[in-house]
Amino acid sequence: MNRRTLATAILSCGALISGLSACGGGGSSSPSGPTPSSAPNAVRTVLATVPFDIRAGGATFKSIDNPPNGSMDATLEWGNPSSQVDFYATDGRCPGFPDLQAGRCTVLARAEGSGKPKRLTFSTAGANGVVNFWIYNRATVAESGMMEVGVTTTGPVVIASPTPAPSGGPDPRDGLPPGPVTQAKIAIRSIDTGGFNYRDPEQDADGNWVLHPGEFVVFDLSQRNGAGDKCKWINPPEWTIDDEGEILAVRGSSNPFLLRVDVAHNGYFEVQAEIDDIASNVLTVNVKPKGN
Repeated sequence: MNRRTLATAILSCGALISGLSACGGGGSSSPSGPTPSSAPNAVRTVLATVPFDIRAGGATFKSIDNPPNGSMDATLEWGNPSSQVDFYATDGRCPGFPDLQAGRCTVLARAEGSGKPKRLTFSTAGANGVVNFWIYNRATVAESGMMEVGVTTTGPVVIASPTPAPSGGPDPRDGLPPGPVTQAKIAIRSIDTGGFNYRDPEQDADGNWVLHPGEFVVFDLSQRNGAGDKCKWINPPEWTIDDEGEILAVRGSSNPFLLRVDVAHNGYFEVQAEIDDIASNVLTVNVKPKGN
C-alpha cells in the first residue's frame, strides 16, 4: 500500500474581520437630557449567490463560513419543474450526504419533495460556525441552477474568518475560542478542472467523492472544540493519503490546513488528517473519466 503522511510546519497567519459600524454625534444646539431610542431596523444581507451543477442521483454541498447571528434564509432554484431536488442545511461537522441520510448529521432545516424553488429558514448563533447546504438531485437528468443565502440581523453585521491563512501577521490562533481540539473534519474545498474553471464537489451513491483525471483539488481541515466552535490548536495537522495506484501528485502548500493535489489518472484513494491526536473523518475518492 502506498501510504503517505504529510506533516507541515505552522506558519503565522492573520484573521480577517470585516463589518459595518455606525456612530453619531450632536451639536451644541441639541437639547440636554435623555433622548428616546429607536429599535434597530432588521436588515437582510446576501451572503452568497452561487451556481450549481449536479448529475442525476448526485449530491453536492456549498459552505458558508462564520455567518453572523441572525435569521438565515436560503433559496434554491433550478431548470426543470418536474425534477425533484432536495435541499438541506446542516452544521459544518456533517462529512457527507450519506451521513445526512443516515441521521448522523445535525440538520438545521430541510426542504424535500416536489416543487420549486426550495426555501430554508433557520437561526444562526456562534461566531465560529459553519453551515453546509446540501443539494440532492433525485431526478433522472442532470440539473443546474442557483442558490442564494441571506441573513437578517438587527445590528451591525460582523463576519469573522478565523480559518488559518498565511499572511505573515499575528498568530492565526489569536481570537479563536480555547481548545482542546475534540473534533476534526476534512472536506473538498475546491476542484479546478483546468484554467481556473471550478466545479462543485460531488458524491456518488456509495458516498465516494468523484474526481476526474487532470483536475487540481484542494482538501481543507477544520478543527473544533467540545462546543463545536473552531478553536485554538497546539500542533499543525498531518495529512495521510492511502494511494496504492499513485494517482496523486502532491503540491506544496504554505497553509498546513490545506492539502493541494493534482489528479493523474483513474483509481481509488483515501485521505485523512490528524490534529492534536484527534483523527478526522476519512474521505474516500473514486477517480474516473468524465461522463461516467
